[in-house]
Amino acid sequence: MNARSWWMLLVVGILALLMAACGSEEPADEVAADGPAPEIASPDTAELEDVADESVEPSVEPADEAPLPTIGAVDVVDEPLVPPEGVFSGATAALDELDSYRYTTLFTFVGEDDGAVESGSIELTGVIAGEGRLHLMWRDLGDDRLLEVIRIDDQAWIAEDGEWSAVPTLVADAMSQAVLIYAPSVAWGGVFGGLEATSTYVGRESVGGTPAHHYTSTYAQWGGYWAGELTNASGDVWIAEAGYPLKYSFTASGTDDEGDSGLVTWTMELRDINEILVIEPPL
Repeated sequence: MNARSWWMLLVVGILALLMAACGSEEPADEVAADGPAPEIASPDTAELEDVADESVEPSVEPADEAPLPTIGAVDVVDEPLVPPEGVFSGATAALDELDSYRYTTLFTFVGEDDGAVESGSIELTGVIAGEGRLHLMWRDLGDDRLLEVIRIDDQAWIAEDGEWSAVPTLVADAMSQAVLIYAPSVAWGGVFGGLEATSTYVGRESVGGTPAHHYTSTYAQWGGYWAGELTNASGDVWIAEAGYPLKYSFTASGTDDEGDSGLVTWTMELRDINEILVIEPPL
């Protein structure tokens, strides 16, 4: 075979190989199944920051700044009221143990027909400044008569309508007993000490800055304090946490011994408890 024929065979072989190679190639945009995974270009850092700046802020506030939930109509259950034991029966003894105090008592009867304060309605004020030291003022609110008793240890004086005279302490004590019928030291033992069975405990309160136990009551048995009949009696009692009677206030419908109807009230309040109280002789 001559040189020309070899050259022609070589050219034909090269062309066949080229055509076979071109037929086996896949398009550039397609990836062979068994070929390596294409590389993904990493985004530029500056581009990420731009995206973060343009992101939408969350609409939910942080937990510590979120408003508290609104509570609906939920009944709050209070702790049960437990009254102290024996406060009524022990109040007189607790009162006797006080060093000093002042008190004011009002016992009034206001007629239903004319609304006037009837005779026998009284205002009693007392100063107890220690053993054997007291000053009592008894005023009849119906006719404005005034009786005063002062005792300082072994000396005593009595005044009627402002006229003072020295008297033996026995006389002053006897006069005091008549006046003291409405005083808390006597009235509590005679009437209010028996209130516990008819009283309802309200709770702890403060009267003039003094912590106390508050009771309500419908007690109407005022005995010798009222000569007529009482109905619809009700009131409130405050006993200091220290045990002594601090305040009471009662009202009732009443009919006196002459058949007149009206409103009866009885109030008392202690103050200046265990303060330094000075009683001066009147002469």
